[in-house]
Amino acid sequence: MNSISSVIGRVPNLLSSQMMVGSINRSNSQLLQLQMQLASGRAVNRASENPVAAGTITVLDDLVERREQRVRNLSEAGSLLGTIDSALSEMGDLLLEAKGVGMSQIGLGSDTQTRRNQALVIDSILEGMQSLGNREYRGMYLFGGSEVGTRPFDGLLGGVQYTGSGDGMITDLGLGSSTPVTLAGDRAFGALSARIEGDRDLDPGVTGDTLLANLNGGRGLGIAAGPMILTVNAVQVDLDLGHAITVDDVRTALEDAIRTVDPGATVDIDPGSGDRFRITPSVGFDVDIADSIEGTTAADLGLTGTYAGGGSTSGADLAPRLTWNTRMDALDGVTTPLGSLRIENAGQVRVVDLAGVETIGDLRDTVELLDIGVRIELGASGDRISVKNELSGGAMSISEVGGGATATELGIRNFSADTLLSDFNDGRGVEIRSGSVDPISGNLDPDADVDFTVSLHDGRAFDVDLAGAETVQDVLGAIKAAASGIGLAVPGEFDAGLASDGNGIEFTDLTVGGGELTIERRNNSNAAADLGIQGSTAGATLAGTDRATVAVDGVFGHLKALRDALYADDESGIAFAVQRLEADIARSTEARAEVGVRARRVEDATVREEDLQVQDLSLKSTLQDLDYTDAAIRFSQLQQQLQAGLSTAGRITSLTLLDYLR
Repeated sequence: MNSISSVIGRVPNLLSSQMMVGSINRSNSQLLQLQMQLASGRAVNRASENPVAAGTITVLDDLVERREQRVRNLSEAGSLLGTIDSALSEMGDLLLEAKGVGMSQIGLGSDTQTRRNQALVIDSILEGMQSLGNREYRGMYLFGGSEVGTRPFDGLLGGVQYTGSGDGMITDLGLGSSTPVTLAGDRAFGALSARIEGDRDLDPGVTGDTLLANLNGGRGLGIAAGPMILTVNAVQVDLDLGHAITVDDVRTALEDAIRTVDPGATVDIDPGSGDRFRITPSVGFDVDIADSIEGTTAADLGLTGTYAGGGSTSGADLAPRLTWNTRMDALDGVTTPLGSLRIENAGQVRVVDLAGVETIGDLRDTVELLDIGVRIELGASGDRISVKNELSGGAMSISEVGGGATATELGIRNFSADTLLSDFNDGRGVEIRSGSVDPISGNLDPDADVDFTVSLHDGRAFDVDLAGAETVQDVLGAIKAAASGIGLAVPGEFDAGLASDGNGIEFTDLTVGGGELTIERRNNSNAAADLGIQGSTAGATLAGTDRATVAVDGVFGHLKALRDALYADDESGIAFAVQRLEADIARSTEARAEVGVRARRVEDATVREEDLQVQDLSLKSTLQDLDYTDAAIRFSQLQQQLQAGLSTAGRITSLTLLDYLR
């Protein structure tokens, strides 16, 4: 008879075993994952466990790491600024000591030997001040500006040369604006002169390679390259210059856009001015250029307006800025190849042949190679060259050689027609008599305002009153007017002008006679001496001296001046040096206040970064860290689930079909 085997179950044995093994494996896998979480303390150990949380954790990790670095940077910045503050405090003490020494040597109670002894004290203060200027913190010089790896103050030609540059080292502090963590030596010590700021706009030309970033633009605000609207004979053409980098990029794109309607139109750089675009539409075509609603590109490029067909119309000046790569032959009013000029500083004289100089960068390098403490910089306005004296204790001058005009054309001659009289004699100016009153009548006495008298070879003489003069040109005008006032032919018989070789005012006397050409003071006025023209000669030319030299108005120069005045037993010199030291004390106080402001910003930023770091770590913790209570409950549940699974599997594997037929 037929029978049913007792080992045959209700489902295939293979399927039954697979289901049971799969269930047990899932429980084991969850237990293993939970054990790993309990061991590591993290809810997410692999990205596959929770991709969304893992992505957020990665972002937070990067953010936390950046904040940690910023906190370290802020801590380092705080230490740097604290060290600078301490150094400035010492500087203030030294300056007060020097001022006290100087004041004690003015007036009665001091003799030559005492002043010489006190000069040694000032010499010691000077050495201490230089050591202070070269103070380091972890290998960084505190007063080198941005050049923290270069020793900022070194001796040169008997003076102190400042080789640093920039406002200070910038690092990532997480602040809205850059905050230097070191200080420029010029800011604290007055280590650079700033008077020779080029006296003329060099108005460089534009070439196709000129970068848009180097243009001030038609509005003086730079170039914001973007969309603009062209209308050619009522046909609108949209043009987007967002990709443009150079002037030629703009020219090409603009020309191509116009030619979509007017195939014969051309766009180029105006050859007359060399600093603006020129558009030439064909006859019968008019081009209108305007900005889009949200843009200023056309105005920045000086192109807004209408350009009539059949003629050439130029836009506005692009106002290119000088760069180190600007060519000399692109500068307005500069004759190339350049000639020679004379540079003097601290008694050293260098005549420099600039014939091989092609760019402003070449000029800078050539001057730096002279190694006499003279620095070429680009003016802050971007349209002229500046020359700075970086040698405290030296008097710098830049003059012409042999009737040349190179220094004048470059706008860097320190003694020019536009030089202010207030800049003469290290800032003491020129003493000019004015408003004199007759002591008897009480009325104004014009004769008492005469500053000096010029006597000529033929015996004629004229008086010069400089009242109201502010520049060298005013002085020259007053001298020529006085000469013309007595019937002299100017320049036929007499002339006054700038020296053709060197610096100073030069007098030319072409009259005939046995007398000397003489300039002598009147009414106890020091104007002639202050201008460097007092004296006499039997020759036809009397050349004055340069009293408008450029000296560094800073601590080292003033301490040297005080020391030298003490050695020379010069009471007026001592008084003037003490007066200058008062300005140094004020500058050091302002510098210390500035450092204090920076330190406060760093302190506030540190607190802010630490608070944000706590918030970021808290958010990361909610995503990554394990909830041990919840994990322990789930672990217990999984153990029970596994035990139940094993028990159930054991019972199911022993069942047969007969168990279901009972």
